[in-house]
Amino acid sequence: MPSSSQSSDNVFSLFSGAGGFSYGFAQAGLKPICGAEIDKDACATYEKNVGSACHQVDLSSIDSDFFLKTAGELAPFVVIGGPPCQGFSTAGTREVSDPRNKLIFNYLQIVEELNPRWFIFENVEGLLTSGNGAAIAFLVKEFLRIGYTVRVQKVNLAAFGVPQTRKRVLMIGNRLGVDFEFPEESRSYASGKSRKHSQKPFAPTLDQALAGLGHAATSRDQRVAYSSSEPLNHFDASMRCGNEAGVLSEHCQSVDEKDASVYSLLGPGQTMKDLPEDFWHESFKRRAFRRVQDGTPTEKRGGAPSGIKRLNGSLQSLTITGAATREFIHPHQNRPLTIRECARIQTFPDAYKFVGNSASVIQQIGNAVPPLAAFVFAEHLKKLDGHFGSGLAAPKQNTHARLLGYFLTEANAMSEALQKTDVLLSRIQNIQLEIEEL
Repeated sequence: MPSSSQSSDNVFSLFSGAGGFSYGFAQAGLKPICGAEIDKDACATYEKNVGSACHQVDLSSIDSDFFLKTAGELAPFVVIGGPPCQGFSTAGTREVSDPRNKLIFNYLQIVEELNPRWFIFENVEGLLTSGNGAAIAFLVKEFLRIGYTVRVQKVNLAAFGVPQTRKRVLMIGNRLGVDFEFPEESRSYASGKSRKHSQKPFAPTLDQALAGLGHAATSRDQRVAYSSSEPLNHFDASMRCGNEAGVLSEHCQSVDEKDASVYSLLGPGQTMKDLPEDFWHESFKRRAFRRVQDGTPTEKRGGAPSGIKRLNGSLQSLTITGAATREFIHPHQNRPLTIRECARIQTFPDAYKFVGNSASVIQQIGNAVPPLAAFVFAEHLKKLDGHFGSGLAAPKQNTHARLLGYFLTEANAMSEALQKTDVLLSRIQNIQLEIEEL
């Protein structure tokens, strides 16, 4: 383990994917010295855009000293990463015993070995209720055990300027004893059921995010010109930055006349269930009626099916996933979104080059931490840490590792599942208070 008294400003990226988390940190002047990712295509995408090595490794079985050789005797500034989340997804069964969930504890082990000043852990909101709250409670206790003061919060990344409502769980910790808060939210947002209206301006709408992209090509090997020589809004300008070629890759969709006619029946916000049943595809029918047909228990059915859905251009987008180029219909055109449109909604700039076939690339995009959100958190950590010339007074210090707080939902009332998580996390805080009073 690197010495806690000797620290560097190095950043290590774990479960790096296509590099969204790392690219945002790099834009804040904190380019990771290396990434680690099991997927070959994602590794290549990472190296092409982030500009540092990405090791193609299985982090569930890697040698304990793999990263120590790179870190040397100096503890890093921060470890960042979002372990694969399929086992916790709200579309799955969210079993704490799912073998895919073990990767979150591999993340913890690597943090313990590298001993960074800070870490940021990102995952899907399903983590909060996995195992009736046991998974997140155990993870918190383990980070406390190895000396980290932590805060857990469910966030909607639209609140930080991302043009989609994307709910994620973030855990941030430090071994400095710093009493800290998450960065202040800067935007209001609205997309379907996810909405938060405040005095803050709204995050870019879907129409604003897609502005300037021009008409989609019909084949992947075609490059597309922008619809205007000059950016149409601030977000468009930020996405064009660095795209010296002035043309777009991955901006294509091929739709037959029959499918286009079906899409034309959908109004903004409407889904397949709003269509006559004659237009429902077979997999949608199976999901829509499986409660009646096979008696599948509620907890095993996953999320409610919606099939295709027409997005609303005047709102923020729904969450981009690996299915977005099949299921999300353009707000004004009778076709699904293109890969480049999904990349923009995820705040990848137009110059970002993706490696792999179309299925691989959209999965990389759907799994990523939006670079814009990563940038916000990178800048915040720089200020909190105090080693980057922020000029801020030293934050309040605590003697013992603590769970500073947690935020589980924006809703006025908690679900029964979240109530169980709340009990477990509250118990951790109460035990801490009792120890400190001794």
